[in-house]
Amino acid sequence: MTSVVPIQNGINFRDLGGIKTSDGRQIRSGMLYRSGEFSRLSDEEKKFLSDELNLHYVLDYRDQLEIDRNPDNLWNNSQYFNIPANPLSDEITASLVSDDIFVLKKYSPLDFMIKLYQLLPFNNPAYKKLISILLNANGKPLVQHCAVGKDRTGVGVALTLFALGVSEDVVMQDYLLTEQYLNDYRQAVLSQNKSKLSAEEFEKQKIIFSAKQEFLTAAIDEIKKRYNTIDNWLHQEYQLDDNNRKILQDIYLI
Repeated sequence: MTSVVPIQNGINFRDLGGIKTSDGRQIRSGMLYRSGEFSRLSDEEKKFLSDELNLHYVLDYRDQLEIDRNPDNLWNNSQYFNIPANPLSDEITASLVSDDIFVLKKYSPLDFMIKLYQLLPFNNPAYKKLISILLNANGKPLVQHCAVGKDRTGVGVALTLFALGVSEDVVMQDYLLTEQYLNDYRQAVLSQNKSKLSAEEFEKQKIIFSAKQEFLTAAIDEIKKRYNTIDNWLHQEYQLDDNNRKILQDIYLI
């Protein structure tokens, strides 16, 4: 399964290498990464990402407000793209660093997260860009990220894994690792804001910061409701027919 990249100032930064596909192959190490934002990197960490990992493509799913607050501290030879993935930005941001996240008026936290995941997989320009990069990257490594690498990145990674032939169970296993790897960062952020929140609000924030099985399940169920199968979704939403999927699998699998 995935391995954490040793970056002290990263958030939930993982290599998808080693994840197995349904036909017994596995994702190459050092090619596909997932992460939270990169605003706090040290010079040494940037040098590691550039020289050791040769991490080239950076696809940032955040909204402009989030980027203005915590812009990525990019490294040499990186190629940066920002395409917001958030379908609920007009109602409440998917950002986990926004002040708004502490004022959930329209939805309960659980309902908000379910709604977000039901919308993310469809007509999403950020994921269309993701597939375009993957098909044309010539083997150069890519990291996809949002604020903490959980929701927008979670669905983007699920899309990537499904395209490569990974089973639903294994996709879910990778998603749920975020709950574990995000724990220290989540505790720190919640602690910083605890004084601003009532006990009820604090409990709501715990839900917003969590990676729950029912969240990704909501996305997968909505995909099947609209398209019947994940394969149909990949083909019709993201032009991932058998030919394009084979191209991706030849590049990223061993």
